[in-house]
Amino acid sequence: MFEALLKFIRERYPAQKEIPLHAPILDQNDREGVLEAIDSGFVSSVGPHVPRFEDDLAKATGAAKAVAVMNGTAALHLAMLVSGVREGDVVITQALTFVATANAISYLGAKPIFLDSDPDTLGLSPKALERFLISNATKKDARAYLKATGKRIAACVPMHVFGHPVRLAEILAICSDWGIAVVEDAAEALGSELDGKQVGCLAPVGVLSFNGNKIITTGGGGALLFRDEVLAVKAKHLATTAKLPHAWEFHHDEVGFNYRMPNLNAALGCAQLKRLSGFLEV
Repeated sequence: MFEALLKFIRERYPAQKEIPLHAPILDQNDREGVLEAIDSGFVSSVGPHVPRFEDDLAKATGAAKAVAVMNGTAALHLAMLVSGVREGDVVITQALTFVATANAISYLGAKPIFLDSDPDTLGLSPKALERFLISNATKKDARAYLKATGKRIAACVPMHVFGHPVRLAEILAICSDWGIAVVEDAAEALGSELDGKQVGCLAPVGVLSFNGNKIITTGGGGALLFRDEVLAVKAKHLATTAKLPHAWEFHHDEVGFNYRMPNLNAALGCAQLKRLSGFLEV
């Protein structure tokens, strides 16, 4: 598989000495999709391509609901927020990850704890997670707290590095036993499977990225994948400035975020998603 990928990239980019994480592949269908959005006049955060992309993404991954946002970092932030991470909490993740993980944790006023990865998956090691919790945590009221500081361990964020699935079943079992929420970072893993199911949909909430170096691209963008539609509605509300529905009045019932994916980006995503199986075959 890797030999075929290297051959494809070297043929496409013969002058490049470095191999990119992933090179965007755009064709006439992508151009036509974006032009359709331009011609419609809906180029920003309102337009028909956003819900279409969300629906297509849910069908492609098996999620109950998908929520498209402006980038993967925003998706991580919202995913941890709706999972209950609050100021003063700590969040376990892996040392081998992108800075967006730590940034999103910090946005919430929480602190990251970095643990080791398994050498074969490059993702968070269940053994390292279990050892850390046994040595450093205690249970109280079905929740996990650090012995040293009393800080609540609110969540765990394993990442599927380069599309390689982590040992998620083990991580989910450990976190369930300790009362720790799991946010599945599948930013680089759209289309990867674990035990016959798409990653990103195995935990209650998963996160995708559609940056130019990902499996499909929307230029810039991300998404949250949910098994629980109620939680998805909450995330969508927060991503759209927490505005209550009304024809002309602007009422916002809590602090929200302008994390909406523009219609132009969603149009590109709709076109790219149609070619996902082909991208994965490469």
